[in-house]
Amino acid sequence: MIWKNIGKSVIGTSHTNAGKLCEDALAFTIITDRIGEEVLIAIASDGAGSASNAKVAAELVTKRAVELFTELIENNKPINEAEVLALVEMLYDELLQLSILEEVPINEYSCTFLGAVVYQQSAVFFQIGDGAIIRDDSNDCYSTIWWPHNGEYINTTSFITDDNNFANLKITIISESINEIAILTDGLQHLSLNNETSTVYQPFFTGLFKWLRFANKDVEVEILNNKLEEYLCSEAINSRTDDDKTLFLATRIHKWLT
Repeated sequence: MIWKNIGKSVIGTSHTNAGKLCEDALAFTIITDRIGEEVLIAIASDGAGSASNAKVAAELVTKRAVELFTELIENNKPINEAEVLALVEMLYDELLQLSILEEVPINEYSCTFLGAVVYQQSAVFFQIGDGAIIRDDSNDCYSTIWWPHNGEYINTTSFITDDNNFANLKITIISESINEIAILTDGLQHLSLNNETSTVYQPFFTGLFKWLRFANKDVEVEILNNKLEEYLCSEAINSRTDDDKTLFLATRIHKWLT
């Protein structure tokens, strides 16, 4: 295995106080393609606070996106812009069918959608709405793939259900080896990103990735995954954000062997 990864979605204090459930979701996996190369797939989603079925929507798009990307890779289909768009269309159609079945407007299934498919020498990134995808760059620093998309008013963004033409869908393909990535929902934006300079707060990620690199056994990675959940639920985090929070971290093992 060339990847170590951990990730959790945890409930925010505002949702706990309101008697709501966590409306963030995360799904990730590592599969082997037909030429024996490991491919990392990670998807996160934040259900809209105003949507009655936000939790269902976020869980559906993360789980189904991983399943659909896995199927494409196992069938030796290249993951390009056209395939990503087709996949998002399928997710929209599934949410639409749920809304028809439940006899509610589709915006009751509003959620963001962001993630990555990372090969050995390339990566595909995609995003609708806020949250952020972070990568290491050639200068041993971390940078965003895109700056989080927020709307004209505070606490607004775009969702996968907003437009069946997906004008807000961003896709980029990078033809180089990505060694570390992080994906987070907007509950962690204020802690990890500097809005004044539109830059990543480097210590937030260097500290977290350091421990993941040190984990050399599966049991150690699992312990770190549990520690990540404790950290995201800690007073240090909850005192600065009351929203649901999702964080995914992945590091490429060979990068740190020497």
